[in-house]
Amino acid sequence: MQDTADHTYNPKSASLALKTAIADLAKNAGKLEAELVGMRMGDLFDLALGTYGGQMPDFWRVWNSWNQADDTPAEWGDL
Repeated sequence: MQDTADHTYNPKSASLALKTAIADLAKNAGKLEAELVGMRMGDLFDLALGTYGGQMPDFWRVWNSWNQADDTPAEWGDL
C-alpha cells in the first residue's frame, strides 16, 4: 500500500478499531491519546513496536502486513 505510513492519525475520521488501538497504545506507552493525534501511521507503528515488542497486538501486525503489501496488480494468468 503506497504511502499508508505517511497517513496521519485523525480520531474524527478513524475507524473504531484504530481508535481502540491508539487508546491502548497511548496507555501502554505512557502517553496521552491527544499526543498521538496528527502522528504519521508509520511513526505510530514504530511506537507500537517499541512499546509492545514481541507482544504486538493484532491490529498493528495486520496494519504492518497491509502497509508492506505490494500495490502491483497480480498477473491474470490462464483464465
